[in-house]
Amino acid sequence: MEKSNRWLQLLLLAITLLFAVIIAYGIWTWHSTSAAIMTKSSKSSVQKIQDKKPFSVLIMGTDVGALGRGTSYAGNTDTMELLTVNPVKQTMTITAIPRDTLIKVNTNKGADYVKINAAYAIGGASEAKKQVSKLLDVPVDYYALMNMGTLEKVVNAVGGVNVYNPFAFTYEGHHFKKGQQHLNGKTALKYSRMRYDDPDNDYGRQRRGQQIIESTIESFKRHGSISAANKIMTAVKDGVRTDAPINNIASLYLNYHVALNNVRREQFRGKNAIIEGTSFQIATPQEINRVSKITRESLGLMPKSSVENDQTRMVALQTKWDGYENLNFELPNHALYNQPGSGK
Repeated sequence: MEKSNRWLQLLLLAITLLFAVIIAYGIWTWHSTSAAIMTKSSKSSVQKIQDKKPFSVLIMGTDVGALGRGTSYAGNTDTMELLTVNPVKQTMTITAIPRDTLIKVNTNKGADYVKINAAYAIGGASEAKKQVSKLLDVPVDYYALMNMGTLEKVVNAVGGVNVYNPFAFTYEGHHFKKGQQHLNGKTALKYSRMRYDDPDNDYGRQRRGQQIIESTIESFKRHGSISAANKIMTAVKDGVRTDAPINNIASLYLNYHVALNNVRREQFRGKNAIIEGTSFQIATPQEINRVSKITRESLGLMPKSSVENDQTRMVALQTKWDGYENLNFELPNHALYNQPGSGK
């Protein structure tokens, strides 16, 4: 798993930068690339782009091999981020979602309680989109799925990235000093991968991945070229699938390039829990409402006064769990983790 995580954080960069490239640069060689990347788009989703409406994309990194084997991709999505783009507010918001967040998936055998990174393996992209939408009470318009193996080329294509490292550490033979520094593709990969020396564990790794995404977009805006755009297209062509209408290049460019003016990073933070010896992150009502407000407002929607979903109901049932000293979390109706229908 750790080997796959080498790529997963930076894989987010590929698809985020892909959308930035589309928004920033015209058609060039885009038609053939978009044909390989796109699955299908509904007429309504195409209309949203043409009408200059805000939209959201669920970005998922999976640890499977090559894509392009039909629509049934195996594997969990160990990285999940919700990208919201608002051309009116001229903002792009990147919200990281913990892969260990507890969710309830309805199957033909009954309720299945699993981590959110298993939603894709259970029901494909539509189930993953549904779970994130229910978690935050926010529409998820599109998805973008990536596999391993393309990111060093993407970072190198824009001339590297600039990041501010809050503390010094050494990882895989490279010493990252504290403070501002320039990273190429290889060192950016290492920078985003380190987890266990970070006092904030996986959340710290999420922030470093988001740093690289934001910095790459900024680097492309400053120094990008048609040559760099084509290199990025080539790098992601065989490793990305999406249902977003990215072939609608004219509308994307004209309506959304202003959203690159302000890139914002957010994190959804859960509380610790143990279920049958397995570690989880629990989405509390307070955090759900906080992040729901941010994501809904980023799409120009009114926030909900109080979100109610499977997570808030499960938290309300707890009598001992507090996420700090008492970590044992009880599933409804004495259900078992990853055992569909066990709570009947």
